Amino acid sequence: MEKSFQIPTEICREAKQFMKRVTRHMEERGVAIREGDHGGLELMAWTYHHWFKANETVNKEGYIVKETNARGTAITKIHPAVKIAYDCNAQLRQLLVEYGLTPKSRNAVGGIQGDLWKQNPQLSKFSNTA
Repeated sequence: MEKSFQIPTEICREAKQFMKRVTRHMEERGVAIREGDHGGLELMAWTYHHWFKANETVNKEGYIVKETNARGTAITKIHPAVKIAYDCNAQLRQLLVEYGLTPKSRNAVGGIQGDLWKQNPQLSKFSNTA
């Protein structure tokens, strides 16, 4: 028995809005959200949450931070949240590709499969989107 995907309640408002758009887009494209997809979608929600929070921190505190090293010398370096945002960006992109939510992955799935299915409707029974 499949349950509908529930957006995590603990994530920020922006991540919730993002996931609403993602799930609505999937539904509009006729992509069934199966129970096996819930883990990946939850990971996408949390990744977006952490990406958003890291960017919010960098925007507030700046790209460069000043610290004092072990010898007491003042140094400047890239804010640690920049790496978090960068890592989340890469992971989020991979998840979007996995679910066919980038223009390139969407065209590959819809364009190729759409043309094949028009020529042979029996192929649709092997679809992972039905």
